[in-house]
Amino acid sequence: MLFLKDGIIYLQIYEYYKKEIIKGTYVAHSKLPSKRRLSNEYQISLTSVENAYAKLLEEGFIYAKERKGYFVSDVGELYVLENKQHTFQKETSDIRYDFSYTGVSDEGFPHKIFRKFSNLILEDNDLLEQVDYQGYFPLRMQIADYLNRSRGFQTSPSRIIISSGSEYLFQIIFKLVEGTYAIEDPGYHMLRNIMDANEIRYECIPLDEFGMSIDALQNSSANICALTPAHQFPTGIIMNMKRRSEILNCSQIDFVIEDDYDSEFKYSNRPVPALKSIDYPDKVIYMGSFSKSISPSMRVSYMVLPESLLENYHQMFHCFVCPVSIIIQKILTEFLESGEFEKHLNRMRKIYSKKRQLIVDLLKDCPDIKITGADAGLHVVLQYPKYFTEKDIVAEALKQKIAVYGLESYGKKQEYPSILLGFATLTNEEITEGISLLKAISYHSTVPSP
Repeated sequence: MLFLKDGIIYLQIYEYYKKEIIKGTYVAHSKLPSKRRLSNEYQISLTSVENAYAKLLEEGFIYAKERKGYFVSDVGELYVLENKQHTFQKETSDIRYDFSYTGVSDEGFPHKIFRKFSNLILEDNDLLEQVDYQGYFPLRMQIADYLNRSRGFQTSPSRIIISSGSEYLFQIIFKLVEGTYAIEDPGYHMLRNIMDANEIRYECIPLDEFGMSIDALQNSSANICALTPAHQFPTGIIMNMKRRSEILNCSQIDFVIEDDYDSEFKYSNRPVPALKSIDYPDKVIYMGSFSKSISPSMRVSYMVLPESLLENYHQMFHCFVCPVSIIIQKILTEFLESGEFEKHLNRMRKIYSKKRQLIVDLLKDCPDIKITGADAGLHVVLQYPKYFTEKDIVAEALKQKIAVYGLESYGKKQEYPSILLGFATLTNEEITEGISLLKAISYHSTVPSP
């Protein structure tokens, strides 16, 4: 029997009849009380009953017969799911200061702007349209324009492919370009992992002060090389023009993959033009992402293919579906087209520049700790004297609930023990507290006796 309590009346009527219909109390095709009868019996407004019946009708639990009333549907034809509330406990960590290079700062993020664009997109009548397998064409147009203005090279939307993260772009590249890959050492964990998972042949090429060693590259069997020339990860080296030209002119290299992962954030001068900007042979596969410039949770990356690879790409992937939600692609298109992206980059560049400078200032009284790499990106590298070990620095930091990352975990053993400090996700106060604890560790752990 229906019992009404304080609260929203029509929802109580709806929930009661839905539950009883599912249980079988009201069998299929049996008649429900009329709206007026239910209204009079419970002394409630006719509108409340109409709203409850309308909701049941919309969801298919009842059907109407003209001049006869409302009848129970056969629920065997409906999806009836039992709603359960699940509780979960978020994993906790003892780490208080995580100097991870992943993530971005919440400070300065344009929440209101994204909320506005989201609402506009969700009202769009074309929301259910099928997206081109290369990605939403207006977004590719905006990306092409952005690359022309900010990265120093011109391209067309027809050469741009949008995907959900650089891992997926590499899966495409592996199908298009066969051979042996040269990768930076030290370099990204992810790249080695996906190459191993796909059984791709690769050689780890050491770095010198200008980036990937040209001598080591020429002595390798590689015909493709993957680089982060604008801000090498993790060392922070910016590849100079001479080395860029040498790699592009290296006859054994058929294609160069340029990962331009955080090029927007250079603080002392203008951003360095992309390697692609001097790619006269058209052998550079340029890869970019919005993970550092906006948010990694958007999962939007893109690449620009050389003309010579386009035909094979279309033949192999024309039946695939772009893995990025059309909603996200349309929001991002509005963000770029409106000029808000440029404002956001300038705002975040100031925020990150201050965070990086804070780390530099805090370490000025530590003469034997050297900050290496360029004045760019969202991480710094601290180089310690040889009597330290990365393992000890990382372990001692963990005892103080600080997470730092040794460069040896990204590749070969370093001449000097070095650790990577990401700063994007930490507040200025957290950076100050974390660095203060790290300095104490540095001078009281493994320093030799005089």
